[in-house]
Amino acid sequence: MGVAEVAGLVVRPAVTGTMRARKTKSRQHSVAKKQWVAYIGVAILTTLLTKLLNDFIERRFAADDAEVA
Repeated sequence: MGVAEVAGLVVRPAVTGTMRARKTKSRQHSVAKKQWVAYIGVAILTTLLTKLLNDFIERRFAADDAEVA
């Protein structure tokens, strides 16, 4: 796993969670630390699950694509 992939797994969820917390703050008066951490946690989880699913699909169907081409 390269530096760019690690940065993508860490930075993207943190930015997504922060944007979600800011949106919540604009609708309410405050965002609890637990809420902010939860947003980032969910973003990290969905990022990892998406990466795992993409890797699975590439492995599963890569052999099929090679035979067709």
